[in-house]
Amino acid sequence: MPLSEGVQVRVAYKAYATGAITANTEATSSVDPGASGGQILRRVSSTLKLAKKTYQSNEILASRQIADYRHGARSVTGGLNCEWSPGTYFDFIEAVCRGTRAAGASKSHTDLTSMTASKSASTITYGGGDPVALGYSVGDVIRHTGITTTPANNNVNFVILGFGGTTNETLTVFPPPADQASDTAFSVAAPGHNVLIPSTGHVSRKFAFEHFFQNLASPYYNLFTECRIGGVKWSLPASGMSTFDLTVMGRDMETGSGAAFFTSPAASNTNGIFAAVNGLLRVGGSTVGVVTGLTIDMNLNPTVDDVVGQNFAPEVFLGKANVTGQMTALLQDGTLIDDFKNESEIDILTYVTASNAANAPANTIYIPRVKFGDAPVGVTGEGGQIITLPYQALLYNGSTPGVPVTTIRVCDTEVA
Repeated sequence: MPLSEGVQVRVAYKAYATGAITANTEATSSVDPGASGGQILRRVSSTLKLAKKTYQSNEILASRQIADYRHGARSVTGGLNCEWSPGTYFDFIEAVCRGTRAAGASKSHTDLTSMTASKSASTITYGGGDPVALGYSVGDVIRHTGITTTPANNNVNFVILGFGGTTNETLTVFPPPADQASDTAFSVAAPGHNVLIPSTGHVSRKFAFEHFFQNLASPYYNLFTECRIGGVKWSLPASGMSTFDLTVMGRDMETGSGAAFFTSPAASNTNGIFAAVNGLLRVGGSTVGVVTGLTIDMNLNPTVDDVVGQNFAPEVFLGKANVTGQMTALLQDGTLIDDFKNESEIDILTYVTASNAANAPANTIYIPRVKFGDAPVGVTGEGGQIITLPYQALLYNGSTPGVPVTTIRVCDTEVA
């Protein structure tokens, strides 16, 4: 009789039709989310499990033994550890932001009149319109098509770093574009979708996750039901694959044998995995080349409460979005230490790509308002000295053109 192997375990998920949880009733899984569809999920590991509170009797017996032991309220806990790839985890990023994804803006010379570019200034300048009013933001990845004067600027990822000019028509971008004379026949699009934490209209979402042990003599599944996303964490090492961790809290687990619960989940994508060496990191408006590691941790601190008369949670409560993290860097001057000392507010923009191609699949994470909480420099060894910078992200409430009023905004070029 075969034993279960990790490589043979299929992990899949599906969103429910509604994110609402009914306090005294569990959803009927065959109806919602339903067995048809779903999505196979790329992962390194999953720690999802059914957790139960337990109670041991304190009754004093002449036998000096324990009289009883009972199970109490149950819930789903744990999460998934993944390697971060484009177009794979956006459902969960959208859920933890409690926002609604928006397609990137797509415009043309009809809206922006003309386009020139300067390599030395690292700018793209349009001859008309207002790119910010037309829907472009700091952190967007844009691609042009139809340029005839300088075709080298076609189908190239340019990350918007800022806007200038009287109507925001001058974009500072990365990488520097090729020098370009005026062109009046072009289109410019921000491919994929983006999402941020909104100020109002927060949306609740829930998912079912399945572990399907398919190589057993009698295939077996665990279905974790009515799960909310409690947090996500990005880790970008200086060398190695970037990772994406997911924290989950839900209501219950169902089991079955003979076949999987999800009957026809979509295959997982085959997009490349992000490595932090491909892309860009800007801190406080300046490109930084000495960072040795970056983490971004968004936590909603999910909780469940026990109630009398039922052994499942009436709700999975989500708290405020707390975005924190840590950056480590080789010490090159006092700038970052002074940012901590002076309680300066800075921004962090990270751009990662799945390959070295000019139009590679990409993600950006923009955090417009950050304060460092410490800045120790351990003086050790003979090599470079490392500064460690834990940070707290805050709601941006300024008025810089193209900077969103939020704590964090994520763009993914591969989300259809």
